[in-house]
Amino acid sequence: MAVANIYVYCGEGGWSVQDVNRFSDSLSMSRQWYSHDGIHLTSLNVLTNEDSDLFYNQCTIKKLGQPPFEGFWNTIQCFQQGFSDNHGEDKVIVLPHPIIGTDLVGIPILESCPDRGSLDNAPKGSTEEDRALVKEEQLYPIQQYDNWWSDETDMCPFWIAVTAQTSKFIFNELKEKHEEILEDYDANAYGLQQWIECELEPQLFWLNHPHGLISPYAIGDTDTQLARNELWESNVRPHFQNMDDGYGWRGLGGDEEALLFEYDHEYRSVSRQVSFIALEGDTAVAEEDEYCRWWILKGG
Repeated sequence: MAVANIYVYCGEGGWSVQDVNRFSDSLSMSRQWYSHDGIHLTSLNVLTNEDSDLFYNQCTIKKLGQPPFEGFWNTIQCFQQGFSDNHGEDKVIVLPHPIIGTDLVGIPILESCPDRGSLDNAPKGSTEEDRALVKEEQLYPIQQYDNWWSDETDMCPFWIAVTAQTSKFIFNELKEKHEEILEDYDANAYGLQQWIECELEPQLFWLNHPHGLISPYAIGDTDTQLARNELWESNVRPHFQNMDDGYGWRGLGGDEEALLFEYDHEYRSVSRQVSFIALEGDTAVAEEDEYCRWWILKGG
């Protein structure tokens, strides 16, 4: 049993085999699988019907069988698998959209996520009022990060981390209401996140989190990335010196003054505030984008 257990759906409407292997490599480059003394830090579990030989050795393949849902919505099974594989307080991370690990990935992956009705062992301090609220209302703590680049959702739709018990709660809600969800929400990570925020918000408690930890990257679209540099300046940078979130600037070894994406600097590339990049567009041609190949895929 790993400290943190990641789940992705690979198939129609979900991750591709190439997406999974890229992500696996990014975790390997961060030495995220085992500690130096043999503790199993992270597992990467792939729900798929693809040939298991196509995936890198670090992946644990879970056969999906007859897909219970349509396309992207098979991501729902990640929550079911998460509570089936793990004990109630174990950490389950569901990734509904392809991402790549960049810097300091171990901190968000391994930070604890408390179980229902408690903020004990929350990664950053919580107020007495918050503790009382979570206990009294029996709320489910959830680890997500801010969506600083768009108004489609409040929180980033690319990362959902909870305990196994909370994963069971989310799965049961999704399974019970999946027909109306298919009618009302887009079949992608944003649609899933919108459902969570619209339907589950009264029962959830979002933990304090660093700002700007996840960023999207639009493959082959430099103009979009330059526009996001501007959004970063207004929506993320002010939090670097404001410690209300308990984190502030977290880019150890990086340059706090760097832009999100540096195109013309002699040594800067992606801000070290960012730990994960979500690839937007056709990920099959990501290598054709030189910036993406050099500084996000790191030549992979």
